[in-house]
Amino acid sequence: MSAAEVWAGDGVPARVIGHDRPCSGIAVLTRRPWARLPHRPGQAVPVQTPRHLGRWRWYSPANAPRPDGTVELHVRAVAAGTVSGGLVHDVRPGDLLRLGPPRDTGLCLRDGDLLLVAGGTGLAPLRALVEQVAAAPDGRRVTLVVGARTFAELYDAIALDRLQRAHDWLTVVPALSHDPHADPAEQGDALALALRHHRPHHHVYVCGPPAMVDIARCWLPLAGVPEDRLHLPDPAALTRFLPQQTA
Repeated sequence: MSAAEVWAGDGVPARVIGHDRPCSGIAVLTRRPWARLPHRPGQAVPVQTPRHLGRWRWYSPANAPRPDGTVELHVRAVAAGTVSGGLVHDVRPGDLLRLGPPRDTGLCLRDGDLLLVAGGTGLAPLRALVEQVAAAPDGRRVTLVVGARTFAELYDAIALDRLQRAHDWLTVVPALSHDPHADPAEQGDALALALRHHRPHHHVYVCGPPAMVDIARCWLPLAGVPEDRLHLPDPAALTRFLPQQTA
């Protein structure tokens, strides 16, 4: 792939059929594309809003492919983020978004037991991997550590609880960094808490804010995670592939 490969076209229209605000600054959007989006768990898709034509931002679906073709996005509004702010604060059910073709980010599913570590809306691609395992259980075990400042910021807690109740191979562990009322086993930084659950055979996936991913890249191998079993998102894989209308 070249340093700036470009795809032509306006993308696939996708109607918003659900828009929830589970906590401040975060929205969970459910969209139904007019044509089925051929995405795989762990991939990302470029998204354009009707109010910001020509501006595309990458988001990872939070679900494995569904029979009805719907796609769930988790979006945090960031400072000066016109697209993220629009998706969180302005978009409403019935609005049309546009989706570009999915691209790999380095988070595809590997064989064996998994330790997944999420920070903020970095949960989305990791939850999609959990759903992929749930669609074809193969005896593996999955531990999902979900980082947030407080319990109130565990924006996807209901869906995660539903998944954990449905699958005995899944363990969901909150990691609450600033919640004095949390259970002691759930207090602390997500990466530090994840190491308590780490076993040498685990494939370890980390997705979250850039600073968290950078720390994971440097620190986890020093803490005993083999580099060939540490899987992090690769932003360069997306910057090399740009929609023609990107601004």
